[in-house]
Amino acid sequence: VYKRQSLPAKFMEITVSTILITGANRGLGLEFTRQYLADGWRVLAASRQPGDELSSLAAQHDSLSLHALDVSDHAQIDGLAAELRNQPLDVLLNNAGFFGTPGFADGGVEAQSFGNSDFDDWARVYRVNVMGPMKMAEAFVEQVAASEQRKIVTLTSMLGSMGLNNIGGLYAYRSSKAAVNAVMHSMGIDLRKRGILAAAVHPGWARTGMGGPQAELDSETAVRGVRQVIANLNEDSLGHVTAYSGEALPY
Repeated sequence: VYKRQSLPAKFMEITVSTILITGANRGLGLEFTRQYLADGWRVLAASRQPGDELSSLAAQHDSLSLHALDVSDHAQIDGLAAELRNQPLDVLLNNAGFFGTPGFADGGVEAQSFGNSDFDDWARVYRVNVMGPMKMAEAFVEQVAASEQRKIVTLTSMLGSMGLNNIGGLYAYRSSKAAVNAVMHSMGIDLRKRGILAAAVHPGWARTGMGGPQAELDSETAVRGVRQVIANLNEDSLGHVTAYSGEALPY
């Protein structure tokens, strides 16, 4: 007579990966939220103010939680880190970004041309794009270290590459992305000894509110590519800026 055997409890446990996404309210951040939820992840979606689409997703998914966060406000970052102090984070995704005022799709190229520098706005760009990812990493490093995957990823841009810059301009945004590439390079070196993989990934020029309607990629394709890069991160990835296609970009 066949007797059904119960599996040991350790084999019955289902490990659910967890990701914290900044700037999750719209654009690529919202698409990251959708795709990770669809793949069964627990998603902690942080944004300054959740919009209708993000709120609707939260109403449909118990595995999605919403958190108020402005990454330019370091006190808010510390507060969220304290709130989530017991939550391991497989991936910390620094998606929140700021092009400057006006935005890229609204005349930002001309606004950031030589002779038009708004240095107060430039400082705001740096506060979000460079200091934000660094502060997030320092605030949440223990939660990342306590996870299975242990990854910190910051979205960058090919516009931060000096090797690819042959048209000039875009001083504030370019310099912020070049700076965050340097930040993530050093972070990859410093955190490797803790088993944490820290890297910068370029999502391509995607059709979002920031990228504008003329961009080359739809957000679904850009996010799928970045997610594949994140899934494949290993120690050989450190020291590189990787595009959504898997291609290494020059600094």
